[in-house]
Formats: sequence, C-alpha cells, structure tokens
Amino acid sequence: MKRQRPNWDETFMFQALWVAARSSCKYLQTGAVIVQDKRVIASGYNGAPPGIENCLDRGCRKDISGVDFEDKGKGVCRGTHAEPNAMAQIPRERLKGATLYTLYFPCSSCAKIIAGNDLDEVVYSEIYKELDSLTTEIFSEKGIALRQYKLNLNRDIRIIRNVFPVKN
Repeated sequence: MKRQRPNWDETFMFQALWVAARSSCKYLQTGAVIVQDKRVIASGYNGAPPGIENCLDRGCRKDISGVDFEDKGKGVCRGTHAEPNAMAQIPRERLKGATLYTLYFPCSSCAKIIAGNDLDEVVYSEIYKELDSLTTEIFSEKGIALRQYKLNLNRDIRIIRNVFPVKN
C-alpha cells in the first residue's frame, strides 16, 4: 500500500496545532504559522510577551479578577494572540503575499494587523465562539482570501501512524 502524504493545508494546519502546544494560556491554546512559497517563515502561539510572567506560572488574571473566560475585551489577559506573535517574528516586507494558518478564526484586532501587513490569505480551522463580522469586512475590503480548513484528527492520526507505525 502506498504511503499517504499530507496535503499542504494538512501540513501547515498541523504545524499550527503543534505550535499551539507552546501556549501559556490556561484556557485556550492556539497557534499560527505564516507560509510563503510552501515554506513556514514564522510561527507564534498565544501567551505572555517575552520577559513577562505567564499565566501558567502566576495564575490567570481573569480568574484572579473574577472575570469569566468567555467575557472578552476586559483587558485583563496577559497574553498576546498567536497571529500577531507570528507576524512579529519577521520583517513586514516578508509578510506581503503570505498565507497565515491559524487554529481559530481571527478576532477583529488580529484582522487589522493581518490586513496592515498585506497578507494574501488566512486559513483557519475552527470558529471560536462566533464569527467576527468586522474580521470578514476587513478581509473583504483588503482582498484577503479567507477559508476554513478543518483539522480531521482521525485522518491526521492515520498520517502520523504512516510516519511512526505502532509496533506490537
């Protein structure tokens, strides 16, 4: 039987998932990779900025402040989102025309940064809570392609087992 190789979307979305494992958020782990010419040029995950103590070490500020995790926009989170963390890794001119793979549909704050850096496409796997209509408006106006590519863990496990077969 011929070994099945992952397609490019599977490859890059799985890399975003792997990067998310580095997240320092107690509640939601997410990752992003930026791709140019089928090569990852940057990656990022959500968490506290370098040099700032993260929530896993000191506790979540939302918990300490009594703010429900689902209550957004209260300004109490220490973390930065995965998308801007990835974009901060490389010069802006390298981002022009790139594709960003991210586990979750970008919020409008991230969409503004993505649009300002002239990325061509955003590929996401899941919608977190609900679609942000401002995100779709910004991407549409800027001409940024937006599409969903859902991770399929059954399919992805099969691909991983092709690389690392389980031996009994």
